[in-house]
Amino acid sequence: MSAKRKLDPAVEEELIDESDHLTFLCLGGGNEVGRSCHILKYKGKTVMLDAGVHPAYEGLAGLPFYDQFDLSTVDVLLISHFHLDHAASLPYVMTKTNFRGRVFMTHPTKAIYKWLIQDSVRVGNVHNSPDNLYTEADHLSSYSRIEAIDYHTTLTHAGISITPYHAGHVLGGAMFFIEIAGLKILFTGDYSREDDRHLVSAEVPHQKPDLLICESTYGTATHMPRLEKEARLMKMTTEILNRGGRVLMPVFALGRAQELLLILDEYWEKHPAYQSYPIYYASNLARKCMDVYRTYINTMNDKIKRAMFEGEGRNPWDFRWVRSLKTIDRFEDVGGCVMLASPGMLQNGVSRELLERWCPDPRNGLVITGYSVEGTMAKQIMNEPTEIPAVVTANRSGSTANRGVDGQVMVPRRCSVEELSFAAHVDYAQNSGFIEEVGAKVVILVHGEQNNMGRLKSALLSKNGDRKDKDKVKIYNPKNCEELRIPFKADKVAKVVGKLAQKPPGSQTLALKEQLLTGVLVQNDFRLSLMTPDDLREYAGLTTTVVSCRQKIPMRAAGVGLVRWSLDNMFGAVVDIPDDDVEAEEEEEEKDSADEDNEMSDGEEEGVKRKSGNTFKIMDTVTVRCRKGYVELEWVGNMLNDGIADATAAVLMGLETSPAAVRPTHTHAHSALSEIPETSPHAHIRHSDRIEQVLTFLEAQFGDCVTPLPPGEVVPGVRIKIDNIIANVWFENLDVECRNESLKMRVKTVVERAVETVAPFVDLLGGY
Repeated sequence: MSAKRKLDPAVEEELIDESDHLTFLCLGGGNEVGRSCHILKYKGKTVMLDAGVHPAYEGLAGLPFYDQFDLSTVDVLLISHFHLDHAASLPYVMTKTNFRGRVFMTHPTKAIYKWLIQDSVRVGNVHNSPDNLYTEADHLSSYSRIEAIDYHTTLTHAGISITPYHAGHVLGGAMFFIEIAGLKILFTGDYSREDDRHLVSAEVPHQKPDLLICESTYGTATHMPRLEKEARLMKMTTEILNRGGRVLMPVFALGRAQELLLILDEYWEKHPAYQSYPIYYASNLARKCMDVYRTYINTMNDKIKRAMFEGEGRNPWDFRWVRSLKTIDRFEDVGGCVMLASPGMLQNGVSRELLERWCPDPRNGLVITGYSVEGTMAKQIMNEPTEIPAVVTANRSGSTANRGVDGQVMVPRRCSVEELSFAAHVDYAQNSGFIEEVGAKVVILVHGEQNNMGRLKSALLSKNGDRKDKDKVKIYNPKNCEELRIPFKADKVAKVVGKLAQKPPGSQTLALKEQLLTGVLVQNDFRLSLMTPDDLREYAGLTTTVVSCRQKIPMRAAGVGLVRWSLDNMFGAVVDIPDDDVEAEEEEEEKDSADEDNEMSDGEEEGVKRKSGNTFKIMDTVTVRCRKGYVELEWVGNMLNDGIADATAAVLMGLETSPAAVRPTHTHAHSALSEIPETSPHAHIRHSDRIEQVLTFLEAQFGDCVTPLPPGEVVPGVRIKIDNIIANVWFENLDVECRNESLKMRVKTVVERAVETVAPFVDLLGGY
């Protein structure tokens, strides 16, 4: 299972929302080179970066640790470039796992990826390898689901914004700028900052990322200057040819091989003495993919574009001195030559076969031009062993083959071995300079052997040591399956749009420059917008619905004047409005009796003497219509309006049982419940009915746990039992007896509300 790294507790305590953590997990490429695969999780979104295989292992052993993560949660998978250690397990992910996300890569990467993976599958089939992870049919069926994206084009999916930038390294290589909920992340993949013969140097995005995920392949090593390196390469090559030998350069089929071919072709053009020595490119795959290089000249640097469109107008990928070798069987191994053959790690294939064939001859030479991964033959032979194991030629007869201790066929190694890396990776100066220029506050190092990565981290920390704590860059180098949780907390900013944005600013002072805005806050893929409800359709694509609520309350005792007077005292001034209801016609028939019932005495206050119509509005929210035998309330349903309507209904329901409703005046003197007309549904209710209503109210609050106290009790009341806690309520003075203070306070509040709402003006003890 994946391990979790704990961060600074002081930083953890500052966080409020758990979703403010970014989770980073290396499924491959953590403290190693090969099977690159990284997982980013933030705000419920998941991004997967690369899906490669390890060149030193075969079959399932070479895969990233996919069983340590649920791939069905991945929203987006980004492939930085076509090299096998970054892309070769993609068909496996798309056809053999529960992955259902979208896959993106640049157009050149997609074009070359198709041929590269197809060739890899066919090579495995030729050797009848039992470790094939997928079939050619799996590859072709998944290929149609891959989406190509242009450089500098921003694409958004599920709230995740993606923008590719040039990374150098190989044709189509991309750095991805990712934004999730305002958090900006830059993933370099493999990148190069060196100007070479055909690729654009890695770009620095114009936006500053919060997090940088950066390769660390060469650690603190320093590359040889470009011109010096080219001169040394040609010196090594010509020395081997001059002694009558053959030059073997193991390369990836695509990538640095094209750069070397440009260098060799130019040198041969300028030095006729070596034009008799053929230059071979032993890769049927490379021959197919050269059309891709001829097509995507627009993504290359100015040198290639000038060679294409100026002078002779010849496509620079139409080599004059380089021959494509379809199969090794057609190769006439006579005399000196320069052979570029894949794979670059010498594990198998044409390069391994030629190595086993040529290494016994001291005239021949091996030139390692790329990065050598631990555990591969390319790495082992750099130690210049006296013999190497035969893999391709093990079953062929030959006097040069010997048996090792374990029965392994061994081939003597007498050829020269030289290393001159043309790998398009940054060295320490380029890497540290890029990190400083990008300016991210958090850096995660990936794609580097443990020692190289550790040295790079130490060097970066030392370089960063003189800064203040708040300006220091945090650097992490997680291992495979080690979960890294990093806190990122950003301010939430809402964009004001629509009519609300056109509202002129209010008065501002020097001390306070804020303006209070009221509207609807809409979130769409982590983008917040503030607008008026009228703009929801246009700016948020939402439809709005207005819910009109109506409620009728029987009112036979209280007249219009008393209703208005009570509501006026409760809510403040009420506003008369024209009656738009058809039942308003009935008012003429009732006008005389209504005026008589609501006549006021000479001693009443001035404010109560106001004459009013039968329809008015409270707090500009609730419309009240007084009709014969009932009062109708109407309002637009929402949380605030519903509360005002409930309060209005409570006032009106209390009026029917009020002594003030009996007389035509608002004085409470000489009023009695017996004078309320029999037609009122709220009048002449027995005490026992009142108590029953109180019990019903309490049951609605607490459930079936409410029971009357036994008849033997001195003072009547009820018992409320919740679990093992008992609360006794006495109706004499509404005392509550309970050992649990929290429940006691709650019960007392509810009982008082019940008595006020359900049984006002009634002595509850009279019901017993």
